[in-house]
Amino acid sequence: MKKRKVFVFIFIGLALGLFIIQPLVISLHMYDMQGGNGEWWKSLLASYQQEVSSWDLDQAIIKLLFGLLGIALSLMFMVRQRIFQLTGRRDKLEEIRELIAAGENQQVEFKSTLRWDLRQFKPNKALEDVIAKTIAGFMNTQEGHLIIGIDDEGSILGLEQDCGTLKKPGKDGFEQYIMQLVSLKFGTHFCPLVKVAFYQFEEKDICYVRVHKSQKPVYLNLGDRSHFFIRTGNGTRELDMPEALEYLEIHLN
Repeated sequence: MKKRKVFVFIFIGLALGLFIIQPLVISLHMYDMQGGNGEWWKSLLASYQQEVSSWDLDQAIIKLLFGLLGIALSLMFMVRQRIFQLTGRRDKLEEIRELIAAGENQQVEFKSTLRWDLRQFKPNKALEDVIAKTIAGFMNTQEGHLIIGIDDEGSILGLEQDCGTLKKPGKDGFEQYIMQLVSLKFGTHFCPLVKVAFYQFEEKDICYVRVHKSQKPVYLNLGDRSHFFIRTGNGTRELDMPEALEYLEIHLN
């Protein structure tokens, strides 16, 4: 857990204790001592004035206690949030493990790399088009799972070679490259349909791309032409114009 995040939660907790919890508790106590007579908000205002103006030893101790209470509550919330994140990530890891074990099908596709040619040992832009075709197929058919860094047999290859070809290395650069690919090939308005995450298996990173179904036709721009792809079985197929029109009439109307 990053130290900066801890300090932020400590600061928030301190502010919570001093400027919210303490005035509320003191104002409610003052209001109760008055027998419930008068207006409570005046007691709250008086408690704020007392907190600002009073700095004797007793008030300093009270401020310290309320500050510590706020910090404790804030840190408890942070830990609880972290537990939920770890639990959700563990569940997602198990889901992806099951997808890999089941193999490729109409909703699951494995790709060894994003742009690194394993045969020529250099980047190959044509491989990016293969990725784009798969994404288009999922968008036009039904939502799907694209996993990069795994070969067709489900063996983990990792992302190291791909990351070495990017201007911005690492996971952030990898995600940005995929989103730029979606924007370039389909249009920026289709980017929200693509969610990218990274997980580690066998001490190697993989890229998990969740592709949601589009409510309108998605065409892949290749050169000066637009192409229409769908998923059939465990592969992606391009439809010619008559087939595409028939498919759209049946599935998207």
